[in-house]
Amino acid sequence: MGSLASERLADAGSVAVAALLHREGESDGERDAAALRFDALYAAYRPLLRKIAIRKFGVAVSDADDLVQDVFATYLANPSNVRDLHPYLIGAICNASRQYRRRNEASPFCPSSACGATPDDELIDGVVRNVVIAATMSRLGARCRETLERFYLNGETAVSIAESRDTSAGYIWRLLNYCRNRARAIYRQSSVSS
Repeated sequence: MGSLASERLADAGSVAVAALLHREGESDGERDAAALRFDALYAAYRPLLRKIAIRKFGVAVSDADDLVQDVFATYLANPSNVRDLHPYLIGAICNASRQYRRRNEASPFCPSSACGATPDDELIDGVVRNVVIAATMSRLGARCRETLERFYLNGETAVSIAESRDTSAGYIWRLLNYCRNRARAIYRQSSVSS
């Protein structure tokens, strides 16, 4: 989302927040102060919440702002239930990011062509290959698993991965090399032991 769109959304959010926080008999000045407090909270927590969603959970950059806004909308629905804002927001973005991942992940074990098909050797080999890859990936660390998935399955470039992690493309290439070597070692170890 571009910065102009973000500013418009923030302005619209301020109006909505002012309406939500408006109480009977409250002056315009009090309502404006409530909107300013929300704007300050949003500006303070937005970068942290986006970073958690993108880096820790691999949420697409384009969807991270939507999750952050959902978290704040949930908070605004009933702020009196929140005792400590910081842990609440961190927990909420983690839960929202997990839900996002669950909704957007396909099953790696059964390709869509396999559903209802009569198994032949090619289909069985494909399913076995997918199970072996899933078992190998599950033994990799989260950083390697996420990087390999983003590069190979999602088709992202090393530059885009580096930008989302605030690092260099050279580091991502070294990380990809390390992760591929680690995956090979895990695969070899599992094929020797079985």
